[in-house]
Amino acid sequence: MEKRARALIAARQRVLFVFLINLTCDSMLKVYNTLHKTKEEFKSIEDKKIGMYVCGPTVYGPGHIGHARTYVAFDIIRRYLEYRDYTVKYVVNITDIHDDMIKKSAELGITIFELANKNIELFMQDLDTLGIKKADVYPRVTEHIKEIVDFVKDLEDKGFAYETDDGVYYDISKFKDYGKLSGIKVKEQKTGTRVETDKYEKDKAQDFALWKKQKDPSEPAWDSPWGKGRPGWHIECSVMSSKHLGEQIDIHGGAVDLIFPHHENEIAQSEARSGKVPFVKYWMHSGFLNVEGQKMSKSLGNFIEIPDLLKKHDARAFRFFVSGLHYKSRIDFSEKAMEKVDKTLEKWDLFIERLLEWKGENENEAVGKLVGETREKVVGALDDDFMLPNACAALQQMQTEVNRLIEKNEFGKKNAEEVLSLLKEFNEFLKVFEFEKKTGELTPEQEKLMGKRKQARKDKDWGKADEIRDKLAEQGVIIDDTPQGTKWRIAK
Repeated sequence: MEKRARALIAARQRVLFVFLINLTCDSMLKVYNTLHKTKEEFKSIEDKKIGMYVCGPTVYGPGHIGHARTYVAFDIIRRYLEYRDYTVKYVVNITDIHDDMIKKSAELGITIFELANKNIELFMQDLDTLGIKKADVYPRVTEHIKEIVDFVKDLEDKGFAYETDDGVYYDISKFKDYGKLSGIKVKEQKTGTRVETDKYEKDKAQDFALWKKQKDPSEPAWDSPWGKGRPGWHIECSVMSSKHLGEQIDIHGGAVDLIFPHHENEIAQSEARSGKVPFVKYWMHSGFLNVEGQKMSKSLGNFIEIPDLLKKHDARAFRFFVSGLHYKSRIDFSEKAMEKVDKTLEKWDLFIERLLEWKGENENEAVGKLVGETREKVVGALDDDFMLPNACAALQQMQTEVNRLIEKNEFGKKNAEEVLSLLKEFNEFLKVFEFEKKTGELTPEQEKLMGKRKQARKDKDWGKADEIRDKLAEQGVIIDDTPQGTKWRIAK
């Protein structure tokens, strides 16, 4: 019964959120479309329903922080669309057959399936730790071989593909709009020879593999009209998106380095087969992530895998880091940046704890207006191509103003509940705030330091008081001096 009651309360809150958004915010959702290189008004193919596909990992190893940035960014976008009352069917594919996987499994002396299962499990754990909502479907390439073969056969029958001694290739000269996403200019004749791997030079357009014939009996392979073989890289997403979302979808996302050749080739394959244009209505791409000012690379020693990131940094802090930056921007991950984020998040934790404990009686009518204006600013920012930095700035302004009112004792308990309600509302998509008080216990030594600091403040020895506060902070004890006295908590 308790579970049902909580579900009913949550449902009522959701209805209230939507009502408040419609009442206070009349902004129009706009999205930057990579296809047209401009921001466009967002209109889903089917009213209030969105099909959204984001390119997932090739599971030859653990994901890295570049992946984490992309998946967190699109998680916030997906959650915000749901907050805006859209029903989103969210699909993230998993590439579990690839040249890199064959190479890695051979190095480890295991099958590609053992390698895939191990890393898929780790991937799912990482997503859960990062607070990423589960996709509706995580299709695996090896579960869609029949559909891939049928798709390639259709392209061959339509004259867009041809067989050679080593595979089946897509003839880009037959697709007149090739290059419309990336801006790649293709001459009438083919511009390069076919390549053997799934990796392509980014500055040269060429025919690409749809099906790769088996070269060695040790390679994983499946039956096809062209003999035993395996799928090329690009065909996978065209097949899985069409199967799970239909031949035309609303949003296709991924990292910016997938624009060419991967997403360009998806367009060529999908539109050639279905004849429906556009294959994707809105293409969205997250920016590059650097580490300490340099491109992430194993050779530079700055390659950070997600499990290692989460051993050192709180998942909320990483989400908060991503939230402070626009999804399209190039960002620089650094320890200095994370230290700054940690401090900002600590301030938010203290602020929320302060609101949870607030028992002031001087209710302030101006707080309702502040809450309404903040909601409008945040929603307006996110409706403008998910401009999270502006949304976070609006929340910070509200925090500053509320703290000012608290210091002046012009803030009541119901005011605190209003502000908390707004933060909980926005946490529907941000997933960075916590609303349960965390205190913990002080050691005897820390108790003594707290006593000495109390005396120092009584003696107005502010320098000594600050020195003790900093010492306690190094030990994980966070202090907040409020009009109601000194509050403390144990940092997570």
